Amino acid sequence: MTQALDREVLLQLQFAPLFTGLAEKDVRELLDGAELLVLTHEELLYREDGPVDRFYVVLDGHVELSVDVDGKKSVVEVARRAAVLADAAMFGPRRYIMSARVLTSATLLAIPADSFRARLEERLDIMLHMLTTMSFRLRMLVRQIAELKLKTTAQRLGSFLLTMVEAEEGKAELRFPYDKKLVADQLGMKPESLSRALGKLGRIGVESLPDNLVVVADVARLREFCAEEEMG
Repeated sequence: MTQALDREVLLQLQFAPLFTGLAEKDVRELLDGAELLVLTHEELLYREDGPVDRFYVVLDGHVELSVDVDGKKSVVEVARRAAVLADAAMFGPRRYIMSARVLTSATLLAIPADSFRARLEERLDIMLHMLTTMSFRLRMLVRQIAELKLKTTAQRLGSFLLTMVEAEEGKAELRFPYDKKLVADQLGMKPESLSRALGKLGRIGVESLPDNLVVVADVARLREFCAEEEMG
């Protein structure tokens, strides 16, 4: 890494949960041996059950995380900028628990697992900090699973759309970041269910247009809809 590029990466890591709040000198030590990877469309990053030699931070692009269930691929998540991949596996079984595939071109920081663990063993304070962030992410994952069980398909889709909206109210335009079939897989529904969910969202002012464009007439109304316990 050049010095300028290294500085840019350090700034981006401020938004990655595992590194948030750490001093710059500590991050530099932890990143010893790390390298930038620029991967192309649908390139495999790692395979489920493979040995964990590195873990990753997504700096740009989207990475599909999936597991094999009875011979069929099930999409668990689509990771985006600032997401940390395979860190839990690095501390646990040291085998990748999911497969990771780049959806579009993506830039990632690849961090050697062995040297990272070795440095953490010398710094109990940093290790405790990282355990705290991983615990928080686990709680968020449990919350997401609960939403999958308790929310309707339209509410799940609405919540997904809201992750791409910064405004709290008013009108917003956004675009599906990747194929709608993949969005359906990620949200635990079939493509036809996603189409029906879009139709239901249309009743509250969410319009699906060509070229994956979506117009939300009233962001506050969509937030309210997604928070409702039941739909009429």
